Amino acid sequence: MIGVGRAGAVREAEPSAAPAMVDEAVGRNAGRAWAGWSSLDLAVLDAADERPYWLALSLVPGIGPVSFGRILARHGSARRGWERGQALLTELDRVPAEAAGELRRLQRIGPRGLHRKLEDAVSRSGGRIVTAMDDRYPPALAATDPRPPVLYVCGDDESLTCGAVAVVGTRRASGYGRSVAIQVADLLARSGIAVVSGLALGIDGEAHAAALDAGGRTVAVLPSPLDRVYPPRHRTLAARIVAAGGALVSELAPGQLPGRPDFARRNRIIAGLARATVIVEAPDRSGALLTAAAAVALGRDVYAVPGPIDAVASRGCNRLIADHLAALVTSPAALLTAIGMRSPASVPGSSSVAGLSESEAMVLARLLMRPASVDELLGPTRLSTGALASALTLLEARGLVESYGGATFHPTLSARRLARLR
Repeated sequence: MIGVGRAGAVREAEPSAAPAMVDEAVGRNAGRAWAGWSSLDLAVLDAADERPYWLALSLVPGIGPVSFGRILARHGSARRGWERGQALLTELDRVPAEAAGELRRLQRIGPRGLHRKLEDAVSRSGGRIVTAMDDRYPPALAATDPRPPVLYVCGDDESLTCGAVAVVGTRRASGYGRSVAIQVADLLARSGIAVVSGLALGIDGEAHAAALDAGGRTVAVLPSPLDRVYPPRHRTLAARIVAAGGALVSELAPGQLPGRPDFARRNRIIAGLARATVIVEAPDRSGALLTAAAAVALGRDVYAVPGPIDAVASRGCNRLIADHLAALVTSPAALLTAIGMRSPASVPGSSSVAGLSESEAMVLARLLMRPASVDELLGPTRLSTGALASALTLLEARGLVESYGGATFHPTLSARRLARLR
């Protein structure tokens, strides 16, 4: 039970029970020149005593990962920083207009009261609170600087400790982009790699769903609290992720509202959790490009899927490749090799290829070479419009072909697997 120990209920004014030697070690942390989170010794902190103060400070507007780390470096602990009261705001580089009022409100509740409220709220959402002091903190994020001091997590810890690759892209994905995202996420998941993304519409959602369909794990980093999954359309997908052994991760406490800065911080967490980041489609000023920039800053590998030079959705990817900020993705298998993994053994799928008519086989063969529209298929196949439409309809019914927006047809993963087996 939170706030209850062997001596009974813990009072807000109760002095810290931390041993003197630990307090001295915390003091040695204080006053250090800020050199990043890596310069802090979190092991000297009394995690149980510090926890309420970490949660309280993380709720103050204007205190992000960098400011939080600087407070630890200057004062030695979150508790000592909190005891500065309103004077703490004078130490921040940027103080939002609402910071003073919100800090006064938080002070009235008190760190231990906030701790109890947050634990109850997170528990109702099926999650838990993890701080950078905890053993359950994701190891990939523990190696980043700066790092989120507090995370709210729902799901299996194992999905946050195994090797992961981020697959991200635009919400306004083309059929080509969706198809590539599905192929990449499918192969990563079948190779035992967790797929990390942001649960957004478009590329992110396709990557999560493909990983689940392949029987793998996937991690969704939310721009919203656990109790307010965003976008609402993906609430069912979020539930599937947790049920399949994946996880939801957020930097926002229950009840907080997402804003623009929270989307940027979400992207940094995505990059931090992954050993590599794959940008499938990204127009100019895309959030996926912020994820790529965060990955570059963290020294992680970045890969980009090229697209047509006149495609708006591929401008960001093409520029990343041209500027040598991302390696070119030529195929999902080549990507797997680049990150040091081997492709899994092929798994036999449907035997529906055996019953294809000559026209169906011809159309599927063309689509396996390159997705195409009806007009682009008419010439090479030499089929009439009616015959081509019939072949495409039967291929879709067999689950070998799918279309996005009814304009461009793509072979499904089942079709690609069957083609490799032949």
